[in-house]
Amino acid sequence: MKKVFGLIKSFFGNRSLILAIIVVLVSIIFVLQLFSIQVIQGEEFRQQSEKRMLRTENIVAPRGEIYDRNGVVLATSKLSFNVNLYKVNVDVKQQNKSIYEFIKILEKNNDKIYSTFPINDEQNGFNFSSEEEEKKWKTEMNIPQEYDFKQTLDFYIKKYMLEEYSNDILDQIKIIEIKYEANLNAYSLFAGATIAKDISEKSVAQIEEKKNELYGFNVVSVPKRYYPTSTLLSHVVGYVSKISSEEYKNLKDKGYTVNSVIGKSGAELTFDKYLKGIDGVKKVETDSQGNISSETISQEPKSGNSVTLTIDFRLQKVAQEALENTIHGLQDGSITFKKKPVADAKSGSVVVLDCQTGEVLAMVNYPNYDTNLFVNGISSSDWNKLSNDSLKPMYNRAISGTYAPGSTYKMLVGLVGLQTGKFTVDEKYLDTGIYQYGYHPKCWKFSENGTTHGWVNVSDAIKGSCNIYFYEVGRRVGIAEIVKWSKEFGLGRKTGVELPQEAIGEIAGADLKSEDGLKSPWYLGDTLSAAIGQSSNSYTPVQMANYISAIANGGKLNKVSIIKEVKDETTLVSVPASEVEKNSNEYTGVNFEPKDLQINKEYLNAIKEGMLSVTNESGGTANIVFKNSNITVAGKTGTSQVTSGSNNGIFVGFAPYEKPKIAVVAVIEHGEEGTYTANVVKPIMEEYFNISTADKSNEKEANVVESRISF
Repeated sequence: MKKVFGLIKSFFGNRSLILAIIVVLVSIIFVLQLFSIQVIQGEEFRQQSEKRMLRTENIVAPRGEIYDRNGVVLATSKLSFNVNLYKVNVDVKQQNKSIYEFIKILEKNNDKIYSTFPINDEQNGFNFSSEEEEKKWKTEMNIPQEYDFKQTLDFYIKKYMLEEYSNDILDQIKIIEIKYEANLNAYSLFAGATIAKDISEKSVAQIEEKKNELYGFNVVSVPKRYYPTSTLLSHVVGYVSKISSEEYKNLKDKGYTVNSVIGKSGAELTFDKYLKGIDGVKKVETDSQGNISSETISQEPKSGNSVTLTIDFRLQKVAQEALENTIHGLQDGSITFKKKPVADAKSGSVVVLDCQTGEVLAMVNYPNYDTNLFVNGISSSDWNKLSNDSLKPMYNRAISGTYAPGSTYKMLVGLVGLQTGKFTVDEKYLDTGIYQYGYHPKCWKFSENGTTHGWVNVSDAIKGSCNIYFYEVGRRVGIAEIVKWSKEFGLGRKTGVELPQEAIGEIAGADLKSEDGLKSPWYLGDTLSAAIGQSSNSYTPVQMANYISAIANGGKLNKVSIIKEVKDETTLVSVPASEVEKNSNEYTGVNFEPKDLQINKEYLNAIKEGMLSVTNESGGTANIVFKNSNITVAGKTGTSQVTSGSNNGIFVGFAPYEKPKIAVVAVIEHGEEGTYTANVVKPIMEEYFNISTADKSNEKEANVVESRISF
């Protein structure tokens, strides 16, 4: 017994031996367990693993809504159904058959696939805009440069193994489009590619019915951008579309995905940071063929902030109609002297500002375009129609178009004469018809009928738009002073309006350089032309509207703005205005500082009296348009020469004269005369001062009801 006890004691005293035995036993247990999992229960676990594959999907957050200043919806979201394709564990032939069945469902219900494959709408050629673009694409896709369209299709038919669908080339093309889009977006079992957007409920139901045959297809409900106002505010609100590969590279660290929809123009672009929202997340359990067994939301999506613009929807609508009606009236001659048609008057712009604050109340361009075309990806035919239109419907003339101001520049030149002391408000100068200095230019009145304006002071000169008077002002003050005060009034510089692609414009005589980099010679004759708004003077309508506002409000130059408020609709807390302004300044690259120009009130009153007589006294160049108006409007007509075609017609004005509230600038390209363009401004003025609060509320309700949108 003692011997046995001694052996046991000796055994347990040998720690190395005990450790070795334990290691051997544990290893045997692991081997047996592994054998059981891989061999005895292997088939069972394989089946379970095929039924339980987890992927993470984004739940797209609705973009924030965009409103006008009175709560009218300008951009919102509607429920829509998209189809994503995942790469699942089926062979190529099964996948092709599945895609073919999917295409037939869409065709039956007049729905379309979504793809960026560069084929035209007729599906008989490429839709590249240039040879360089085509070459770049072929290089990226590893397609031989010498391949034509048919050879390229054959390349993809072979690559995707579509030979068995040779009976119908259109079926082959559609399968190519889907597989191309899927591969372009690096689709996998865990990352899908969107291959159809905004499909009908019929298609949704039929896809669900055949889900066991449609491998990797997944219908998702997503918010779709919708613009109730369609063409009315296309250049201001802008549009959204799918993120480009280049944009994704720059934004992927800020919550954007390859399928994100982002702002591409207008306020949608400038304020995308606020409108975007935060996507939610869900866990999806599928088998290896993509069939979903369960979904769990791990993070709810958060809608983007709402953006309220300074725009007045109703005033915008009236301004749009007024511009279109005036252009049509010019084309058919119904509003012209002697009923003579002006055939080349086809485009224009209007800007309406609150002259006390600089807020944009209306910003109109004609022609315009339908922003809804871009939401699901614009078709090549629609894109070609827009991009090839000689009238450039996507061009925001209000902030990007620059025009010689013509006689609307004369108020500034008159103020320069007064501010520098070279003229007084009462001093009169004789219009002799032909100016005695420089190249001896003539007054328009003398050229037209051989008469003159006689002795005129600054107010008289503005009323009759007397060239001779302003030639003399230009000669006395010199071009440097005119340039200086043009800058003071915000001309030749960006206004800071929160929209993309604002132009700078050009002040005649401001550091002009020739091709060799040296300053071009400047002569008296150049100053004379500049003094009546010609030469190289070239300004945007929004710059001119701000300049007129400064005259109307007593000499305060405002920062022009389209943004009223950005608000978190969940908490109802507004984003601090300083933060929004900082974001806007960073985006536009402009930090516009408002300032008081310190203009002598006597001088301003003389200028404004001249503008009042333009519209309200016999002999005023716009009296024929405004003489029966119940609004006291002060204004100025302008006619500027262009290199070909009819002259441009411009009208600037403000109202009411006693206590100015709004300033309006209208430009009609090839509008022939500023007097004709005044027809645009009259209904805008009358509408603004006749809109009641109740009317605005009704307008909001009508907009919501007609568009079936709920707040």
